[in-house]
Amino acid sequence: MYLLIFLYTCLSIFSGICTSPITYEHVRGTPYKVSYDNRAITVNGARTMLIAGAIHYPRSTPGMWPYIMKMAKNQGLNTVQTYVFWNIHEQKPGVLDFSGRANLSKFLQDAADAGLFVNLRIGPYVCAEWNYGGLPAWLNQIPNMSFRSHNQAWETAMRKFVMNIVEYVNPYLAKNGGPIILAQIENEYNGDDQAYVDWCGSLVTNELSFTQIPWIMCNGHTANSTIETCNSCNCLDDGWIDRHRHDYPDKPMLFTENEGWFQPWGQAVAIRTTTDVAYSVAEWFAGGGSYHSYYMWHGGNNYGRTAGSGITTMYADDVLLHADGTPNEPKYTQLSRLQHLIADYSQILLRDYSTRTPLPYWDGTKWSTGTQQFVYSYASALHFVCNQFDNTLGVLFRNQNISMTGRSVRIFDGNLNLLWDSANTSNISSDNTEIFPVVIGPLQWRTWSEPTESNLPVLTSPNPIEQLKITNDETIYLWYRRNVTLTQAQAHAIIQVETRRSNALLFFLNGEYLGEYDDHDHSKGGLTATIAVDLSTFKPNHQYLFEILSISLGLDNGVEENNFEYKGIVGNIWLDGQLLANDQNNLWEHQKGLVGEYFQIYTESGSSKVDWNTQWTKGINKPITWFQARFDLDHLVREDTNANPVLLDAQGLNRGHAFINGNDLGLYWLIQGFCQDKTPCCCQQAQINCMEPTQRYYHIPSDWLMPKNNLITIFDDLGAPSPGSVGLVQRVVLT
Repeated sequence: MYLLIFLYTCLSIFSGICTSPITYEHVRGTPYKVSYDNRAITVNGARTMLIAGAIHYPRSTPGMWPYIMKMAKNQGLNTVQTYVFWNIHEQKPGVLDFSGRANLSKFLQDAADAGLFVNLRIGPYVCAEWNYGGLPAWLNQIPNMSFRSHNQAWETAMRKFVMNIVEYVNPYLAKNGGPIILAQIENEYNGDDQAYVDWCGSLVTNELSFTQIPWIMCNGHTANSTIETCNSCNCLDDGWIDRHRHDYPDKPMLFTENEGWFQPWGQAVAIRTTTDVAYSVAEWFAGGGSYHSYYMWHGGNNYGRTAGSGITTMYADDVLLHADGTPNEPKYTQLSRLQHLIADYSQILLRDYSTRTPLPYWDGTKWSTGTQQFVYSYASALHFVCNQFDNTLGVLFRNQNISMTGRSVRIFDGNLNLLWDSANTSNISSDNTEIFPVVIGPLQWRTWSEPTESNLPVLTSPNPIEQLKITNDETIYLWYRRNVTLTQAQAHAIIQVETRRSNALLFFLNGEYLGEYDDHDHSKGGLTATIAVDLSTFKPNHQYLFEILSISLGLDNGVEENNFEYKGIVGNIWLDGQLLANDQNNLWEHQKGLVGEYFQIYTESGSSKVDWNTQWTKGINKPITWFQARFDLDHLVREDTNANPVLLDAQGLNRGHAFINGNDLGLYWLIQGFCQDKTPCCCQQAQINCMEPTQRYYHIPSDWLMPKNNLITIFDDLGAPSPGSVGLVQRVVLT
């Protein structure tokens, strides 16, 4: 076989096409050229097989990046793919931030140090189940703005950000010896504004031409100067490969997103089977694909307030590397074997396209030839035998009866030795981790109640003001306050609020909690929230202070032209039939954020600014209550907390945010996850952990922890039923 590979390499040289495998180690630090032909991306003229995985830098931390890159390299990747997230880099107009999790240059350097190429997907709209699809909320306030369209306000803002990013990453471009070999403009554009698509293409052809690398546009309209790519569960079975080869015969086939999907709150965890992912990836390379990327390879976590509407803090946990950084077996190993095999045979695979031959299958009485059983052959050296039928059956290849599992691929060498089987994971252990407590005994909490009234600045108006106009999404919280006089005081009074999806509203009267409404859909749009409350303890014809705490549960990531996202109260509000609006003598007050946020009581310097109560049990089940404690890491089972991560066990909490040494872990919510009666959406085949919390454990990055005296702070907006049950645990990878 090695002689055969050598012969193919020689033939490639004589034909003028170089197909020797190239990795970033071969070109590191030396300027090199990137282009493409009909078969593949080329590096210094050599067709290069790119085996990629999406890893989003702000969904992990700088202390984790070297570990993640090492795992990616070991697992068989040679390329890292990431979006660029506008709203983490430019939270205020004109102020660019590349610190902490936004340190893109360090991320690129860590990829380079690991020997990995980079596909930089700048967008700047990225979708990604990320808050507002990556767009800063302050864009809403720009006059005449229409996102993702041939609109002057949008194109001016987009161009400025894209040029800022390209200038920032210039040292990491291939022409300067860096790892960036591909870039992306826009993302999944399926609108009907051809002038905007042409403008994107013109930007690539003209102002971005100095980058000297190919640019892509994925899963939608494509400008002439860019390469169309596929986002799907299976780009062969859905017909994309055939369409692409017909429509773009001079461009290679690139699979930018083999979908791992995401997890919405309130649903049981959905999974995509290892065999389905393996089948999809193997078919892709069989059919002539030369770039494949898992979306995600490592999903990471939506720390802080970065999740899109209704999306859990863990992101794409079911992919090859779990959200907490542990390998997802048997997926991790099964796909690793395939990737190393593809790399070993890349010279043969990239020499030319394969030939596809239908194979006879046994229909129970005779051999028949249909359309779902076939072999992709690369000369006589490598054969991908495929069965697209759902059930197991026998196929006839080279006079051998091969039993093929439903929707599977087997790879054989020229001597019909089986090299890999997508359906066989029998020798890979899937039970590869165990959880151990690292803090023994309950935490010694202290508590402080967020005041419903404060001395923080307020904005007044006769009508409630939409939330983002005040907050610019710099906090997820906005207080609405107004005096009301009850016309009656009944036990089943109705409150109605015109609000938005993926929004929570907490109601108070004179500081007394009345109840809560929430919508946690992964969607956008308006709705009327209706909640019944008990007003029987209050008196009619008396004036009270009516307060509403609005909590954004994420801005929807689906952003189109002429379509802004909104939060909070977006119209009228009725209290037991009484319209609370348009009264110049009784104005609404709006307070941006919480007092605890203002004082940053979750930090070392801010924690002393309020009076904590050590009798923490008084805070049990109290809405809008803070808890704080300290802990040491005296009982770690393994010292490497990247490979064996520390997690917050949120059992005993309700909903809110948790902070470790001042760092926001993201939204926690012990909402029950329901299983659907039908197959889950999109690429998933099943659900697990029915009727358990959608997410119980929350990852704590290694660089946010100290050996001693760690500060943990909890803000629970609904009221924590059992804070004493909260724990710190370590997930240990068993060897």
